[in-house]
Amino acid sequence: MSFGSDLRAITDARKLDLNKASRGVTLRVFDAVLRDTRVDKGRLRGNWNVAVDAVDYSTSEELDNRPGAALASGERAKVEAFKLNVLSNSLPYAAIWETRDGMVAKAVADITRLLRAEVEALK
Repeated sequence: MSFGSDLRAITDARKLDLNKASRGVTLRVFDAVLRDTRVDKGRLRGNWNVAVDAVDYSTSEELDNRPGAALASGERAKVEAFKLNVLSNSLPYAAIWETRDGMVAKAVADITRLLRAEVEALK
């Protein structure tokens, strides 16, 4: 089965809104990436961008050094249910920190727990 069909089966069985669940799981994964992104001055965390069906290669000077930060509201608004939502960070050292810290890898490995948390939140 695919992730989409698994999600559909879960939401059908529990009579939950499939679109809310799809968008919610995506946001939980993206938030997990941000929480695991190291903060020195906050520029690495502040440069996570969302785009649909594409990669956002832009960078900014925006700093995000909030503890336990979630994806910025402007980026959250871009996430669409059942679309290819791409989270990217175009700072040249983002790949180095992914290799060292595994922010994205950890979130992907934790997908089952994040899915369960979203389903429980929708009840």
